[in-house]
Amino acid sequence: VVMLVILIYILALVGNKLLQEEQEFSSVLAAASTLFRCFTDGCSDYDGRPLQERLRMKYGFIVFVLYLLCYILISAGVFNLIMALFIDNVVNTQAERKQKDLSDSSARTEIILKEALLRLALQSKATGVPEETEADIQSIEKVFKNADVRIRTQFDILSEARVEILKDQFNVWLEDEEFIHALELAEIDIHNKAALFEVVDADLGGSLTPDEVYNGLMKLRGPVTKADIIAIRLKIRHLIQETCHESGNGEKEL
Repeated sequence: VVMLVILIYILALVGNKLLQEEQEFSSVLAAASTLFRCFTDGCSDYDGRPLQERLRMKYGFIVFVLYLLCYILISAGVFNLIMALFIDNVVNTQAERKQKDLSDSSARTEIILKEALLRLALQSKATGVPEETEADIQSIEKVFKNADVRIRTQFDILSEARVEILKDQFNVWLEDEEFIHALELAEIDIHNKAALFEVVDADLGGSLTPDEVYNGLMKLRGPVTKADIIAIRLKIRHLIQETCHESGNGEKEL
C-alpha cells in the first residue's frame, strides 16, 4: 500500500508539472485523485468524457503510450503484488492456526486413536493377542476411574505383548466406520487408504506393532510443515554420515 501511494504521488508530481493547465491536473492533489480514479474506477474528466482520449487528441500519441505504461505498472504490477502479499499472509496465518489447533488437540487425538486401536486389536483374531494380555487389559477396566489414564495403560499393555498387525488385517480395519471416524477426527488424510499401510510401515517389515501404527498415524496429522521437511533432511544426513563412517571402518580393516 505504501508503494502504491508513493507511485501515485510521483506520477501526480509529473502530471501536475506537464499538464498543469488541465483542470484534472491543476494541483498535485487533483492529479493524484485523477490518477487514482484512472487506475481503479474509470478514467474520465470532470465532464464525464474519457480523459485519456481527450489528452491523446490534444497532446498526441505519446499520452496514450505513457498512460498504457503507467496502467500496466500500477494495475498489473503493484495491485497484483498487494494481492499476492495479502493472500500469502492469509495462507501463512491459516497454516499457523492449523498447527496450533493440531498441537492443542494432540492429547485428545492420542486417546481417540489408542481407544480405536485397542478395540480393533481385541476384536480381531488375526492379530493374535495372547489371552493373558487380553485378560490384563480387561482387568484394567475397573482399576482407573479416569478414562484417559485407563486407555493409555491398556494400550501400553497391548504394546508390550508385541502384537503384529499385517497389511491385510490393517486394510480390514480401514473398512471399520468407527476407525475411519477416528482418523477423520485426528485430521488424517484417508483418501488413499490403500497406501496408508506402506506409509506407516517405515522399515518395510510387512507388519506393524500397535505402537508403530499409533506413532505413524500421529505423524500423518495435518499438512506437511517445514519441520517435517527439515526432519527428513537431517535424517538423510545422519544416514549418509553413518554410511561413510562404516565405509571408513571397513577400509581400515581391509
